[in-house]
Order: sequence, then C-alpha cells, then structure tokens
Amino acid sequence: MITPTNSKTPAVQLSEALADRLNLAARFYPKDARDPDTLPCVENAGAQVYTYVEPGGLCVAVHLDTGDIPAELMSPDGTVPIQITVNGVTVFSAS
Repeated sequence: MITPTNSKTPAVQLSEALADRLNLAARFYPKDARDPDTLPCVENAGAQVYTYVEPGGLCVAVHLDTGDIPAELMSPDGTVPIQITVNGVTVFSAS
C-alpha cells in the first residue's frame, strides 16, 4: 500500500527551456552483461536513478552525489529538491 506524503512544488524554479534541455540529455545505461556489479540506470541532470529487480522485489535507488548536478537544481542549502511519485501519488517530497 502506498501512503502519500504532503505534495508541494520543489523549491527550485527552472525555466521550461532549461528543463527541456536537461530532459533531452537524459541517458539510459543498461546492466552490463559482462560486469555483474552493474545495474540499469537512468541519468538526468547528474542524478542517477537505478531501477532493478532483486529476489525480494523491485528496487529503486536515487544517487545525487555524482558531482554533476547543475547549480540551477541546487537549493540555497546545497541540497537537491526531489519528488518521488508512484502511480501518480507523491510518496516522498523534499526541498
């Protein structure tokens, strides 16, 4: 069961043009069949999101520590606002 959290707009406001540019540059990296330590990953604006299956079920991991996140996405306190939704329901929001 999904319990929604309070949904709010992220604190960072980007122009639509910059958001489009960042989204168009997103990349997918599949698991490397020759390297058992790799996982499927989507990279967008320096953030990496890994979605993979383990014996216990589906896992999602967000990595914001790549050092490649644009300054426009950073909050004044140096954090990256994120919002996570599952089936259209916000389950996590931090700004």
